[in-house]
Amino acid sequence: MQAMHAQTKFSGTWKGFEISDSSNSTSNEVYFMEMVIINGLLEGKMRVEEDHKIVKIFDITGTKKHIDFKINQKRLLQSSLKQKTSTLNAFSFVYNLDRGYLEGFKDGDTLNKRIILFKSKFDLNYKLRPSKNKNWISSLMRDYHNGLSAPMKRIEELKNFSFEPIYFDYDKFNIKEEYHSQLNEIKKIILSHSDLRILVIGHTDSDGSNAYNDVLSKKRAESIIKFFTTKGLRRDRIVIDFKGETDPVDSNATAEGKSKNRRVDFKFI
Repeated sequence: MQAMHAQTKFSGTWKGFEISDSSNSTSNEVYFMEMVIINGLLEGKMRVEEDHKIVKIFDITGTKKHIDFKINQKRLLQSSLKQKTSTLNAFSFVYNLDRGYLEGFKDGDTLNKRIILFKSKFDLNYKLRPSKNKNWISSLMRDYHNGLSAPMKRIEELKNFSFEPIYFDYDKFNIKEEYHSQLNEIKKIILSHSDLRILVIGHTDSDGSNAYNDVLSKKRAESIIKFFTTKGLRRDRIVIDFKGETDPVDSNATAEGKSKNRRVDFKFI
């Protein structure tokens, strides 16, 4: 059952583009692929758009072994060129488990170009006219270079994400280095979903006056906001709140309880 589930995960429609390792810009080739995988054997169709005007559609076959894919253009079905023959290419891909992309290249390519594909729901277009809407290319290419996951992977990441507080030393508001990776993961989730904002809530223990702790809790929240904005998150996607000592999660009667109350909490909004 696990093997069948893994193959079902990859069957479907994928699209993407060719990029150069020496540049952040796309090449002139855009790919759309529909494939079915059964018992490690792959078959389907591939649409390639070249130079923003040439369209070719191929039968494809191939194999899948674990996360490695071999895909061959078996036969040219249609072409917008008068010449109805074309070089048939072979491709090697590896599925990026962390980010959800198929990353590969044309076999024999010496130009340091990679092909990046991501799973997406669409109907494969068999018309021999170039696609009009290619706005997704620039946005997905930017997201890819910024380390974001493929769109369907982002949904999974958000669903499985859970917040942990950031804790502070006594009377301090500087962020400990041990929390940087945790904050970067939060930033990644927000950047991956254009409709998300983050609520940052500062807290203190009960030592000191109410007025002092209000200011300290605000400074703790502001230090988190500064971290996010210096890492590329727009300020308008962050909302600040601070509660001083009024919302403890543990008893202020013990040192351990106080350490848990010196924190910043988070919520997606």
